Amino acid sequence: MLSVGNLAAGGTGKTPFVAWLAGRLQELGHRPGILARGYGEPLPGAAGLNDEGAVLRHLLGADVPQVQDGDRVRGGRALRRAHPEVDVVLLDDGFQHRRIHRALDLVLLDATRPFGYGHLLPRGLLRERPAALARAHAVVITRTERVDAEALAAIEARVRRHLPAGAPIALARGEPAPPELAEELSGAAVFAVCGIGNPGAFLGTLADLGARVVGSRILGDHEGLPASGWRDVLAEARARGAECVVTTRKDAVKAAELPGEVVVVDQALVVHRGAKELMAVVRSALKR
Repeated sequence: MLSVGNLAAGGTGKTPFVAWLAGRLQELGHRPGILARGYGEPLPGAAGLNDEGAVLRHLLGADVPQVQDGDRVRGGRALRRAHPEVDVVLLDDGFQHRRIHRALDLVLLDATRPFGYGHLLPRGLLRERPAALARAHAVVITRTERVDAEALAAIEARVRRHLPAGAPIALARGEPAPPELAEELSGAAVFAVCGIGNPGAFLGTLADLGARVVGSRILGDHEGLPASGWRDVLAEARARGAECVVTTRKDAVKAAELPGEVVVVDQALVVHRGAKELMAVVRSALKR
């Protein structure tokens, strides 16, 4: 079992990273499965999955089985029983779930707020203090496109103080998809809707695409809009002079029927430094 987790609460790009890692494992000939707690209610018609699980199914397809259960030990057994072909389980959001054994702990840090504003919940976003990184086998710093080289070097230096000697630090950036979005949204006035852990990252992505955000509706993480809510959003967007409404894939899967005027922005993750070292640690753990 390979754990992918966070030091701080809030969005760190964990869902696209789990998709990236599952894809790399498939390239190596493995049959991965995903075990998650499943925050929030299952979505209608999503095979018992919540919004994050539905996004992973969109990215990976149904060939990568998923089980969501607040009791991860029970969920892991259910995954193994239902899918004996699975030879490696990805424990989604498992760094603090120490009841279940894992061969590897991969920890993601969001470059824009890597240490949860310096305080534990509820004052800050930290689930644990940075010293907990001593349990990690590797760290992936995400959203590196959102900070400059000096800030990134400072994050790496602080991580190194806690990480075991020889454990790799990989760097990842987000890339919006599909590629045609850059042409479609460049210079366009847009109204943004999202209910994710780090809405600022989504707004930054829209800026990178050249869009002009003339208004937004920011929801709580995992919160969705009813059909009437989307009608209100479209009316507000028109009143603000927006040419279209844009939202994330995580928000789109929560809508029973998304209005045709809404543009969905997918977020892919690219490990642009340290991928080889990261996968070497993964392969080593799978041999144990």
